[in-house]
Amino acid sequence: MPDALGGEVREATRKEVADLMRAPDPDAELVARSKKGDLGAFEELVKRHQRPLFSYVYRMLGNPDDAEELTQVALVRSWDKLKGFKGNSKFKTWLYRIATNLCINQVTRRKPTTELPETLHGPETEEPEAEYRRRRREQVVKAAIECLPAEQRSALMLSVYDNMRYSEIARAMGKSVRAVDSLLFRAKANLRKNLAAARRKGIV
Repeated sequence: MPDALGGEVREATRKEVADLMRAPDPDAELVARSKKGDLGAFEELVKRHQRPLFSYVYRMLGNPDDAEELTQVALVRSWDKLKGFKGNSKFKTWLYRIATNLCINQVTRRKPTTELPETLHGPETEEPEAEYRRRRREQVVKAAIECLPAEQRSALMLSVYDNMRYSEIARAMGKSVRAVDSLLFRAKANLRKNLAAARRKGIV
């Protein structure tokens, strides 16, 4: 893995910030209408962002029912707080910051997981070996991610699955770009450590 704190990354993040400052928010018109009380406009924002937001929250929490509930809480809070949204970031980034704070609060209240499960459930019905191996690999990776500290997990999910740039992640998490660099560096290092045993067994 490249040095996340290297000069090339820092130079790239400076360019990202400049690009973000120039790039218009695709949600700007809907946000403006929503601020005026247009529920139809806000419903359109929900349609745009609800599914990817749920996916992010689910990856953070690992439970679909909890993820559904927290996604709805995040959307309701975004409506309640919308008039205070200054537009200093994209609406999506602001929405993800609300969800990230909720996720981190919930994850940190849980009993911490310190190691991967020693056994994994096999298939309940017959299935091709390749499919079983795929599902087993997914279980192992999911468990390894859930072992990460909440902030490392959040930064990794936003980067890998939501394709956010460092500067966007920084805004979504309320961190500096350098702090995000550090979180991602440590998250990837810890993930490799968590998966070491599974890698030796050829599972991942």
